[in-house]
Amino acid sequence: MASTQKKIMKITNFQNNNISNPFNPVYSYYIAEDILPIDTKVLTKFLLYKEKELLKKYPSNYDGGTGVSKNSLTNRFIYYNLLEFDDTSFLKNYIRKAHDKFVEKINIAIDKNYYVQCWYNVLRKNEKIKGHQHHYSNEGYLTGHICVNVQNTSTYYESPYFKKPYEIPNTPGQITLFPAWMGHWTDEVKNDFERITIGFDIRTEKSYIDDVPPKLKNHWIKI
Repeated sequence: MASTQKKIMKITNFQNNNISNPFNPVYSYYIAEDILPIDTKVLTKFLLYKEKELLKKYPSNYDGGTGVSKNSLTNRFIYYNLLEFDDTSFLKNYIRKAHDKFVEKINIAIDKNYYVQCWYNVLRKNEKIKGHQHHYSNEGYLTGHICVNVQNTSTYYESPYFKKPYEIPNTPGQITLFPAWMGHWTDEVKNDFERITIGFDIRTEKSYIDDVPPKLKNHWIKI
């Protein structure tokens, strides 16, 4: 496991460097971490206000494998895109810049257009997000999240072969990008506060055109 640094962004490369026979797994994947210059206190107030509106407007649907309560906002992620709201549309630029910095550093060509689906999660005392993946097939690209109100919590990322978790302590303003197939989860909220994170999936333009069903295309925004 080797790390590189460019300005603030930390990029960790996970590799199997202990191959003892031809049947050992060979892999190489990356996780990127950066800090965004956003006012998380202002964002927290807006997202809690907006939570009430979205819970009232939309019925419970699907939790994305997170295991959260049917009364949670996570169960309504399919109905909206957070980047469409005036108070949070600015996040498009931050997600795009973080993406471009990440892929440029690991020598992947940057395309002109990408598409993002974006939502947010609010967890309260004794709640957590259980292990899940956003994509199981090759159509998946990158997944990420932005930490807003996250005191004393962590997110865990699982090696696909050895089930060994990689822990990243949550920090307000932190953005993390990782492969869309990667299993991840959070620890349990222990205190009386609202743990707020913004989740998103990124697709290439080809994947958006070929793989997103027509009825769901309006849930994705070009960045």
